[in-house]
Amino acid sequence: MGMKQRMNTEKESAFRILSHREGSVQPMFDAPPIGPLSPSSSLLVERRDLEPTTWQSHFLEDQLLHFFVKGAVCGYSLKDEAIARIPVAPGQAVFCPRKEWHNIRWDEGISVLSIRIPDSAIMEAARERLTGRSLEIVPKQVVTDDRLTHLLFALDAERARGYSAGKLFVDSIEAALANILLTSFNTFTPRSIPGKGSMAPHVLRRVFHFMHAHLDKQIGLKDLADCAGLSLSHFSFQFRISTNQSPHQYMLRLRIERSKELLTDSCLSVLDIGLEVGFRNQQHFASVFRNSVGVPPSVYRTQL
Repeated sequence: MGMKQRMNTEKESAFRILSHREGSVQPMFDAPPIGPLSPSSSLLVERRDLEPTTWQSHFLEDQLLHFFVKGAVCGYSLKDEAIARIPVAPGQAVFCPRKEWHNIRWDEGISVLSIRIPDSAIMEAARERLTGRSLEIVPKQVVTDDRLTHLLFALDAERARGYSAGKLFVDSIEAALANILLTSFNTFTPRSIPGKGSMAPHVLRRVFHFMHAHLDKQIGLKDLADCAGLSLSHFSFQFRISTNQSPHQYMLRLRIERSKELLTDSCLSVLDIGLEVGFRNQQHFASVFRNSVGVPPSVYRTQL
């Protein structure tokens, strides 16, 4: 293997869900994921349609859940323990045990979205809500949670679009998932985020300036929180209180407003304008513009 190919393989591995299995650390399943990998090296997302399999043994270092797009019945056991058959309905999630060998199999094809949620995201969500108390996620085998289902269907739809909304959207999903784990599956009930109200005006102006200056960049939620000098949880809370929108929604609005200005310049193509304001392809730009303005950007231009 050449140096360039080896570097590409190592780079891709950083965005893959890994498991200890068959004597080494390797991707959790042999079948490659469907579509692109997550733009985040933190929240890893892989969609697969898997054929029936014999028993597999896994040891996971990280918090992992499988979101079932279609119903299935899976065989499951902790190492050397009795086997259980677990029915899973569409829209339900299965938590995998971490730091413990477990065995899984399925007798029919399954369609599953696998999500690795890093400890760093959960610790960030817990930092100001579990002061003086330990963090211990105790998941159930099968989870039915409307919030989780809504988020993960949205994440799968974004994956199918090639993550055209960018890293900020994925970061927002990661923060929401971490808070669900913290509030619903932790051994201690976390206290609410202190209601500090809206963001200080001078801080909000600084964040707005940063967002305007980086319209064409794939910025993350942490970039905005660092700009404000706040934790992720406090930033998201205060930004929504101040603007009545999430950071991702506000960024989309800025991009649409700027694109409307650029559409007055007939020398610029619709594709060039979409890229200029941070959309990753023309299809996503046209879709978001139409949803916001009511007509596609090409039609909007003819109406000027």
